[in-house]
Amino acid sequence: MSTEAATLGVTLNRDRLNQALAGESFASDGEFVVDLHNEGAPVHVHLRFTGPLADVATVETSNHYVDAGATLPVPVSVGPIDESVEGTLRVVTGHGAEGTEVAVTVDPPPAPVDVDESLGSPKRAAVADEEADGEAEADGSGSGDRIENLLGQLPPPGTLAVAAVAVVALVGAGVVAATLNSVVVTLGSIAVLVAVAVALFLLTR
Repeated sequence: MSTEAATLGVTLNRDRLNQALAGESFASDGEFVVDLHNEGAPVHVHLRFTGPLADVATVETSNHYVDAGATLPVPVSVGPIDESVEGTLRVVTGHGAEGTEVAVTVDPPPAPVDVDESLGSPKRAAVADEEADGEAEADGSGSGDRIENLLGQLPPPGTLAVAAVAVVALVGAGVVAATLNSVVVTLGSIAVLVAVAVALFLLTR
């Protein structure tokens, strides 16, 4: 029986021996519990169902002994039903001399709710997108690192400038030597070429 079953409370011996007090009516969805609360001396209680309810509602035993000051929960099982069933619960004490009656209505229990597993798909898709974005960022970071490494291997700007000037000097010396066709100029140009070549070699080391 479900722990959430409805409870029908019955108070025993509140004002006198064998007294039974309960509400006039009770309704439940499926199974329920009859709670026998004794406020006086020990007492024997008999539970009996009448009407259409007697065909679907049952208790493990109909006779119960409730000690002084004790509370005894009595589970009531209800068979399969497709529509509301009504009847009466008779609570009898004092060997049938006294008691009370409660009008009981039992409705079919609510149908279980099927959970659509696809409801979790959008969340999984969002997680996958986040992972893809993370990988893309990681790839971009790696490319940036490679570019920085390549830039770091280039010579300093000052070295590049000196090298450019040296190239211009070499070209100019060659042009002068070819134009004047002088031995002295040619030797001077060769000396300039050698000096520039040595300077370039030292700069690029």
